[in-house]
Amino acid sequence: MAVDKKEEEKDPMDNVRFKIGKRFGSYTIEKSLDEGGFGQVYLVRDNSGKRFALKAESNDMEGGSAIKLEALILRKLNDGESVIHVPKLLLSGKRKKYCYMVMTLLGKNLKCLKNKRPKERFTRGTWSRIGIQCLYGLKYMHDCGFVHRDIKPQNFMMGNEDDKERARIVHILDFGLARSFAKFSESSKTWSARRARGTAEFRGTLRYTSPNVHFRKEQGRVDDIWSLLFVLIELNGGLPWQNVQKREEVEAMKMIMTDQDVMLNMPPCMCDIIPHFRTLDCYMRPDYLLVFKALWQVMLNEGQTTSSRFDWETSDPDPSISPADWENPDGRFFKLDKIGINGPPPMDKCAAESTQQGDALKSDKGRSVNQKK
Repeated sequence: MAVDKKEEEKDPMDNVRFKIGKRFGSYTIEKSLDEGGFGQVYLVRDNSGKRFALKAESNDMEGGSAIKLEALILRKLNDGESVIHVPKLLLSGKRKKYCYMVMTLLGKNLKCLKNKRPKERFTRGTWSRIGIQCLYGLKYMHDCGFVHRDIKPQNFMMGNEDDKERARIVHILDFGLARSFAKFSESSKTWSARRARGTAEFRGTLRYTSPNVHFRKEQGRVDDIWSLLFVLIELNGGLPWQNVQKREEVEAMKMIMTDQDVMLNMPPCMCDIIPHFRTLDCYMRPDYLLVFKALWQVMLNEGQTTSSRFDWETSDPDPSISPADWENPDGRFFKLDKIGINGPPPMDKCAAESTQQGDALKSDKGRSVNQKK
């Protein structure tokens, strides 16, 4: 059967190129904010005139839209309330040609802000405070049972500058590659780890993935924090593999370079972070407080406070805005262990019997080989 040439050449993005004035429930499109391989982002207003962001993805893109997963995770992260460091989800839906969701209108992402700075870097006083907020958002996500698996500067955004409550808050977003690592039992009111796979596909952005990802290991909480550290190294002036294009070369550098070389231009108070990461597997809880204290010390060493201006700000913060939770110097949030997981789940009876049978077969095979020898 002949294929219509126009249909064959149709751009999947046409599915999400909406006209100004199109309505989604009580939200009306005002203008396009961004377009990328993922889809489109629009500025919308509700009936009261408040502004929000609408994200839409075509169902015809390779792999389909990830918005359904993103919306599911955002609902769990918000749990019906507006949570700091996480955009609020207001509406989501699926249509024949696209999926969409309406959420909090945010500002610029960290990559955009970095690229506009001299030498495309932040001062230590800025990236240390940004890092604490990113760590806060990640720990909150982990405490809800999810790992992000695509930590990069583009996936952290400041609040919209017109939103006084959120303008100086870093928000974590884009959960299209996220995965649950733990499940909650309503009957026992306890969390248990999800059993790791023997091998896992590569997930993430090459520049920022932890070494574990290159070994095709299951990603855990530590891999998100490891990626965050790589982001901070980039914000400080650049990663050792910053300009390397070939995947094999990037992987080799991550495997071969010493921790000291990776952290060469970073403050000495952060030298214990990677050695700690190397002691953890995908089940084990990272020491969030260790990372927090290191970043807080960088801020103090630079003579900054939580209310000091960020590099891109031209005026002092509004003193009427109450301090956010990340600004607490004792790091109490980072001490909390909400889910209490630090190892694999208990093996059920069937799995245990299967493992024992496998061990017995290996033992028999070994005796058979020895007998032949």
